[in-house]
Amino acid sequence: MDPTEYFVEGVMSRTELVAVDEAQPMRGSDPPQRPRSRIDDEFTAFYRAEHDGQVRRAALLVGSDEVANDIVHDVLVEVLRRWDTISHHGSYLNRGVLNGCLDRVRNDKVVAVAHRRLAAGETSSTDDVLYDVIARLPFNHRAAVVMRFYERMTEQEIAEALGCKPGSVGPWIHRALTTMRKELS
Repeated sequence: MDPTEYFVEGVMSRTELVAVDEAQPMRGSDPPQRPRSRIDDEFTAFYRAEHDGQVRRAALLVGSDEVANDIVHDVLVEVLRRWDTISHHGSYLNRGVLNGCLDRVRNDKVVAVAHRRLAAGETSSTDDVLYDVIARLPFNHRAAVVMRFYERMTEQEIAEALGCKPGSVGPWIHRALTTMRKELS
């Protein structure tokens, strides 16, 4: 069974989910069945509505589907833990995923890997070249471009997601597009 099915279908209790997240292996075969709660139903609907889009956006920001899945999963676990105390689940998830991507970019030097790939001549498609150009942008510029053109968010929504003033978003997008045009021509 796919691990996300356990997560989505509500088979795991919140306690079991915390145990798995903290790398405490569960004993036995399948987790015991339990009655579904209101939180299970609400979170399941939220998960189904948000997961795929968040993973796609995170993958564009960090350059890896696997890393994006990890980041989104970690944030969704945190959303589930705090479900009753968070008033805007979508905003909390957006900010958490962006922060996770930023941490990943800083810590793992994704940009350095992209430069090495370009230098080695390993790019084989337009998508690879575009990813490499986007990967070299400063994080805020990259996030603004992805949210604007991939997620189709307004500048106000982008500003809220990035926790900045709305007046910062337009110049970031403009600078990013100018840099991308230069590098792609």
